[in-house]
Amino acid sequence: MEPHLIITDIDGTLAIDHQHVSPKTSAALNTAMDNGHQFFVATGRMYALAKIMADQVSPRAGVIGANGAVYDFAGTRVHHLLGAKALTAVNDVTSAHGLSAFYFSDDNVYYTQTPPAFVEAALRVFEPSGLTVGVKQVGTLDNLLKHVDEITNGIVISPRDAEGLANSMAALQAMNLMHLSASNHDNMELIPLGIDKATALQELQQRTGIPIERTIVFGDGMNDIGMMKQAGVSVAMGNAVPAVKEVAKYETASNTEDGIAKFLDKYFN
Repeated sequence: MEPHLIITDIDGTLAIDHQHVSPKTSAALNTAMDNGHQFFVATGRMYALAKIMADQVSPRAGVIGANGAVYDFAGTRVHHLLGAKALTAVNDVTSAHGLSAFYFSDDNVYYTQTPPAFVEAALRVFEPSGLTVGVKQVGTLDNLLKHVDEITNGIVISPRDAEGLANSMAALQAMNLMHLSASNHDNMELIPLGIDKATALQELQQRTGIPIERTIVFGDGMNDIGMMKQAGVSVAMGNAVPAVKEVAKYETASNTEDGIAKFLDKYFN
C-alpha cells in the first residue's frame, strides 16, 4: 500500500486522559509506521507537551504543535510566531476584561498577571509527571515582548466568564492580527495569522509528497475541523463535538475505547 499521512489530535483523540496513550492505540500506530506510513500528532499544546505524548507512541512520531505554529520535518523544526502586534493586542484586550492569557514557546509558558488558581489548575492538567515546563511570570507587556522571537501561540482560559471570553474574542477578531480558535467552550486559542493545523498539514503534504487522498486525520474538537477538510480520510471520534462529526467522512469509537486503533485496523486490513 502506498504511504499515508496519519494525523491525530491529542486531547480527546489520541490520549485517554490528557497524559496517556493506550497500548492498543500505540501498537496500531507503530504497525502503521512499520508499514511505511508517517504519523504526526497535531495539537494546540506547546511543543514540549506535544512531544512527550508523541514519544509515548514512538520516537518516529512527528509533532505538529501550537495549533500548527510549530512542526517537525526531516530533523528540522519549523516555527511561526505570533508577533509583537498580536501579543500587545491580546494583553490589552484580556486585561480590560479581567482574563488571564498564557503564551507559549517550545518549552516555556509566559504570563503577565497572576491567574486565578482554578485557571492555573486547568492549564496544569496537560503537564505529564516527569516533565518540567518553565512557567514564568513576566509582569509587564514590555517584559513579555522580550520573548517575541520565541512565542508561537497562546491560550485564554475562562471557565467562569463566558461573556468576557466571547467579548474578548470578538474584539481580537476585529483587529485581524491572529487566527483564533477553540479546543473547548471555555478557552480561546491564539495562533499566528494565517496558521492553523490545516496549514501545517498542507506544508507536510507538500514536503512528503503524500496527497490529500492518502491523508488520514482523527479529531474531536473545533480546532480539528480545518485539518479534517485537508484530509481525504477524516475521522471523528465517538466523543467528538457535533460540528466535527458533521464535517468528518467517518466516525469511530471514542478516545477511551481505542477509536484510532479500531479504525486503522479496519482501514488498512
